[in-house]
Amino acid sequence: MSEIGVIDQRRNVHILSFTLLVVMLGFGLVIPIISYYMEAFGAGGTELGLLVASYAVMRLIFGPIWGSLSDRIGRKPVLMIGIFGYGVTMILFGLATQLWMLFASRIVAGILSSATSPTTMAYIGDSTSEEERGRGMGVLGAAIGIGTILGPGVGGLLAVNSLATPFFLAGGMSFVALLLVWWLLPESLPAAARETAQRQAKPSAA
Repeated sequence: MSEIGVIDQRRNVHILSFTLLVVMLGFGLVIPIISYYMEAFGAGGTELGLLVASYAVMRLIFGPIWGSLSDRIGRKPVLMIGIFGYGVTMILFGLATQLWMLFASRIVAGILSSATSPTTMAYIGDSTSEEERGRGMGVLGAAIGIGTILGPGVGGLLAVNSLATPFFLAGGMSFVALLLVWWLLPESLPAAARETAQRQAKPSAA
């Protein structure tokens, strides 16, 4: 592969890594804040557990669905849907004034943000050479780890004056990631592969 091709691959990996960093940062920053939200809305431990679980369950259910959809329509549109939806739901969580709004935003965040992880991994598989693939997967894994580690600390620091500030930051960073993906990230899945996946999906949908 040419030097330019390797540079393009690494640029794409960095964009995807930033995207996963933002998503996992948003997941972690909720941890030190969410109990205060529960207290403010007069909720207790049961509601707190359900709120946390709702996000994780939605990601578990919808992750494979998004991955399958990306096989049919491409990685980039699915990734953009996930990033945009995640950014919007983070802002809505920060603006929530009732308990049901917290649940609605976290459930939708789980549904949409689950599009990011399988799609980024599939993107790496589509677009990198065998020599670069391991490195790319490692960089994505590091981004996930860094976001998870930094999230609680960032959330705690930014929530000193306002509990909503961390969520607005996460939403803003999501839109930065969305712009990078839209502007700089090419589609990795060839049209022929998408058409094949669409034909294979039709019998099962009938």
